[in-house]
Amino acid sequence: MSQYLLTYLQRTGDDYLRWCVCDDKGNVIGSADHGSFEQAAKAAERRRVVMVVAGTEVLMDEVEIPATNLAKALKAVPYMLEEQLAQDVEASHFAFGNKLENGKIPVVVIARQSLEWIQDMAASVNMNLLEIIPEALAIPLSTDNWTVMTNNGHAAVRLSASRGFSCDTDMLPALLNNTIEGASAEQIEEEIRRVRHFSCGPDESLIHPDVRTEFARTEVSLFARGLSEYKKSAGRINLLQGDFGKTEALGKAWKPWRVPAALAATLLALWGGTSFLQYQQLGVEERRLNDGMVSELKRAFPSVQNPERDPVRQMRSRLRADTGNDIDDTSFVVMMSAVGSALNELKEPTVNSINFKSGQLDIVLEAESLQDVDKLKSSLEQERELVANVQSAVKEKERIKARLRVESKS
Repeated sequence: MSQYLLTYLQRTGDDYLRWCVCDDKGNVIGSADHGSFEQAAKAAERRRVVMVVAGTEVLMDEVEIPATNLAKALKAVPYMLEEQLAQDVEASHFAFGNKLENGKIPVVVIARQSLEWIQDMAASVNMNLLEIIPEALAIPLSTDNWTVMTNNGHAAVRLSASRGFSCDTDMLPALLNNTIEGASAEQIEEEIRRVRHFSCGPDESLIHPDVRTEFARTEVSLFARGLSEYKKSAGRINLLQGDFGKTEALGKAWKPWRVPAALAATLLALWGGTSFLQYQQLGVEERRLNDGMVSELKRAFPSVQNPERDPVRQMRSRLRADTGNDIDDTSFVVMMSAVGSALNELKEPTVNSINFKSGQLDIVLEAESLQDVDKLKSSLEQERELVANVQSAVKEKERIKARLRVESKS
């Protein structure tokens, strides 16, 4: 049976992995170990390597896109999620899963810088890294309830086949309570009572008095069980897509030719006219690409005026406008008034972004504590029949960074 090395990276930038050798049925071969990238590469012994990364490094969502032209629609997804990103769209990498039964497309977002660092570290030790999977999608899937993994202050939650999140365990109760938008306290209580809880290593986290805890030897052994549940590896959302899909293979193929290529480039530089010809070719290619973008803009939006003026910016603006249908200006004013009043009650809050679309107000802010976030949620729900949901909360540099969604009860 095929064996592979399953590794776990809890934080990018740290040369530290946990790993074990597994087979495709989820069995662990031998004992788990930990150490540097170099030590992990030696443990692989020419096996393929699958890496699981902590959910705090990624954003997971499901987007609804038109069914007319999937390839073109996927190009608009980054701008649909722009307000939720911690970095610019251009600094983010987007990986997509298979289309769901409800017609939505699962998407996982990670900073390009983080993914580049992982691939550089793997290439430096000749690690055959073929897959990178978010940890929330690597823990076992329970069809009728949520799955929670905890270990030493860290928690990962799998909500469905393609959705989940990670957080500190002290924030887990608040985030679980806000997972179901618009649900009553009784409904949320019942959902949490049915959670399937795995505890790994030295961990004493308690989800709920009625929740039975199952113990796993390590996170990596639990990931092996979760990944074995996929019928095919193609069903997993692999972050190594697009321009990151074959970087490692190209890098290995290119490495022996670097010196000959440098000598060839030196000879070419001595021949006059080469640079000029290349410059001309680049100019022709740039004009061809620009003409193509203008044509696409005209075809998608026939009423556009002056499409030749920055077609990329105009396409982005039109896509944003199309995703914000049925906006009620009155509800926007009501929500903003309530948010302003509620923020005045907090100590030194910082609002990073506010986005209003289709009657929903999304806020990304920083607060002194998780209690301040809960206080803001309570204040908003006391104002003008509003519903406020905390979608995420992560501790960053002694402050809490939270995402809230506010909408009308009606």
